[in-house]
Amino acid sequence: MIKNHIKKKPIIVKGTILALLACTGMALWATASAAPLAQQHERYLDRMALIDARKDFTQSPSPSYVLDKNAVLRFSSTASTGLIIIGDSILTGWSGYFAHIFPNALIDGRVGRQFSSIIPIWESLQKTGVTRHVGYVVVELGTNGSVSPQNMRTFLHLAGNRQILLVVPEMPRPWEHEVQQLYFRTAAMHQNVHLVRWDLLSRNHPNYYWTDEVHPNWMGIQVMVHAIAVNLQQVLFEQKARLSAENVRLSREVETNKKEAS
Repeated sequence: MIKNHIKKKPIIVKGTILALLACTGMALWATASAAPLAQQHERYLDRMALIDARKDFTQSPSPSYVLDKNAVLRFSSTASTGLIIIGDSILTGWSGYFAHIFPNALIDGRVGRQFSSIIPIWESLQKTGVTRHVGYVVVELGTNGSVSPQNMRTFLHLAGNRQILLVVPEMPRPWEHEVQQLYFRTAAMHQNVHLVRWDLLSRNHPNYYWTDEVHPNWMGIQVMVHAIAVNLQQVLFEQKARLSAENVRLSREVETNKKEAS
């Protein structure tokens, strides 16, 4: 599932933009409507994500690791898909590197993606049968906006008993703490939900990011991908241990039943 080839914050837009206008000697404050401002903000972030992706080429040891596009959908390079990775511009920009480390993964990324998008994405993949043999899902979302508990519940219901890895985002944006707390609560309540603590790994490491303190550079993405790989391996190990313990229990139960029958 995982290759062992792993080497061991653009400008921040905060809040509502107010334009101070001067007209006939009077200073007037004008605020545009919320929807256009939100759209402007999203377009700005989209542009900066693509600029960062182009900068990734300057650091990446292989051009194939980087993608300077708005979206990516890469299918598994192996016979079957055992892992799905769904993310935003962080995943999109370094999608080639993710594919290199996780060759059996389906990678679905889009610049500016919100967590709510994961629901129609999963439903679409489910309808086409892609999720049939998938046991693991990595979610790299929450950077571009808040995550509602309802959307989280809906996604977990759709994913069923698959093992879910939530990459905890770290970014200087107003919804950061809210998203992190929701992820923490979700993992505490669901045995099949695990956390990749990108927040802890990247905190106080400005050298892991481009200037926006959101998109990881080559050094940062190696740390993130390595953490995802380690967490996946740990989940696999724990699953095997539980299965082995259950087999031992069943074997002993059978032996006990045989003795009682005789």
